[in-house]
Amino acid sequence: MARTSKKTKSPSPHRSARTLERLANLVPHPRYGTEVVPSGRLGADDLISGPPEWSKDVTFPESAIPADVSKQNFSTMSHLHWYVDTLRDCRVCNRPFLFFAREQQYWYETLRFRVEADCHECVECRASLRTVQRRRKRYSELVGERELTDADMLALASDVAFLWTKGLLRDEQRLRRIRNRARRQIPGSAATRALDELVASLPK
Repeated sequence: MARTSKKTKSPSPHRSARTLERLANLVPHPRYGTEVVPSGRLGADDLISGPPEWSKDVTFPESAIPADVSKQNFSTMSHLHWYVDTLRDCRVCNRPFLFFAREQQYWYETLRFRVEADCHECVECRASLRTVQRRRKRYSELVGERELTDADMLALASDVAFLWTKGLLRDEQRLRRIRNRARRQIPGSAATRALDELVASLPK
C-alpha cells in the first residue's frame, strides 16, 4: 500500500535473503494466492511511495495498480495514487502475508473503506477476528433473554464455550448458570458437554 515515505522506482530492488524467506512462508490468501503478480502498469519513470525506513514492510513496485481516486473514501488523508503488493508480518500471529494491490483496490474502491484504514492481520486472523466479533455479538443478544428456543439455547451454550476457551469470558457464576440452563433445555448436546467440561475444570 503506497503511503507517504521514500520513493521507489520500478522494478523492485534486489530481494534480500530475509525477504525471500518471508515470501516462502506466506499465509496463503484464498482469492489472491501467495505470489507477487506484476501488473505491467508502472512505467520506468513512475515513482511510488514505499514504506518508511523503520518499517519491516516490503513493497513490490512491479505489482503497482493505478488508483481511481474518484472512487476512494477519504477525510484526513490524501488519496492513494497507487496500490502495491506489500509484504508485512501479521500483528496477531506474526506470520508474513501479502496485502495485495488487487485487494487494496477492492477495499478502497469497491467496498469504499476509508483510505485511513490499513491491513495489519493476515487473512486467516482476520477471519478468526470476525468470528469472535460475530459470536460475542450473538452472545450479548441471547444472554439476557429469559426464554430461548432450543436453537437459541444451543447457540448461546456454544458461544459461551467458545468465548470462555478464548479467554474472553471469565465470570464463573455465569458459566455455571448457563451450563445449568443448557442441561435443562438441551441435555446431551455437544455444547452442553463442552460446558460441563469447562465447569469441571474450574478450581474447587
